[in-house]
Amino acid sequence: MSLPVKRYSNVGYTIKVFPDDYFSCKNITPSALTSLTLALKGFFNTYNTLHSFNYNLNNFTEAKEKQLCEFSDYHENYMQTIIHFHHFIELLLKDALRFHNGNLANKLHGSTVKETELLKYIHEGKDIDAIKFTKRTVEYNTSVNRIFALPRSSFKDVIVKHRDAIKEINILRNKLLHQGSYFLPYRKLDEFIVRMILPLVQDLLFKCEDLWDGEELVEYWRYDNDYTDIDPIEEIINISEEKIMDHKAIAFYKAVGLALYQKPVGNLLRRIYEEDLIRQIYDIQNKSKKTCFVCSYDTLFLYPDINYSSPHKINKGEHYFKSGKAICTTCGFRLYNDVSEPVDYGINEEEGRIWDYTHLIEVY
Repeated sequence: MSLPVKRYSNVGYTIKVFPDDYFSCKNITPSALTSLTLALKGFFNTYNTLHSFNYNLNNFTEAKEKQLCEFSDYHENYMQTIIHFHHFIELLLKDALRFHNGNLANKLHGSTVKETELLKYIHEGKDIDAIKFTKRTVEYNTSVNRIFALPRSSFKDVIVKHRDAIKEINILRNKLLHQGSYFLPYRKLDEFIVRMILPLVQDLLFKCEDLWDGEELVEYWRYDNDYTDIDPIEEIINISEEKIMDHKAIAFYKAVGLALYQKPVGNLLRRIYEEDLIRQIYDIQNKSKKTCFVCSYDTLFLYPDINYSSPHKINKGEHYFKSGKAICTTCGFRLYNDVSEPVDYGINEEEGRIWDYTHLIEVY
């Protein structure tokens, strides 16, 4: 006897507002900001993923970059980045349409009025209340076209300014979902997100005064940086204005951003402690400990630049190594020596140059 078919598509809850009584903005879909957070985490994590396969930016050839695209860990970061940035943008497009008219984000009902006619009505400012709409929302491109037909507003100005980014993110998302095999390589993803998407996101949040107060939205999507003066998103957006893309600087701020988003509890630091055990095998002298410039705790450990995957290959005797990576056991911040010194970015100057730190390792 077969079980009856149960429909799950109509038993959920529609969440259109934030639960906080003091939150005054009712014009933005809450899950849009959740998607923004997920997209940023995915993008920030690409630098750690690169190193998890023992690549580094100092000798990251085109062939190695293509190899990285073949790994599922990079697929996860890439999909999280592209799909959720797209989702964030699409939801804000529909929120802006609803602000103009409660039905404007929905599909037309029947064939009485065609989409081209509706666009003409919108453009000419005609009343559309008599037009029938379904409860199903329109596709991404239809939303964009309807925004272009609206009277001028702060939101429309942002969309017009960033029309290339609006178009490109949709193409990449569609290739990803419908082909499942198209991935931008690491540095091209950097360029796309830094030059096109983050400036768009910033303008959508902070230059659409007609719809929402960007400062009021911050706590719902951005990391808590109460313990540091560094704002990695702001720094990365500043890089977008430079003629030559500095991928090492972007990687540095990705590492900071990921640590700010992380909540180091439970199993998060397991791998760090495993690496610390490897350190103890060699009876590392002059064990270094710095102040972490992300969380402000004195738990930023410098690790010697050795191959941790084959530690047995180090011969007996005394060995000197420069620092290869820095890991904070409090906030999970993880940085590698293929990026510049923090002091080169005007950060942690009192701690000095961490990559020049020399480790003495004695193997018996």
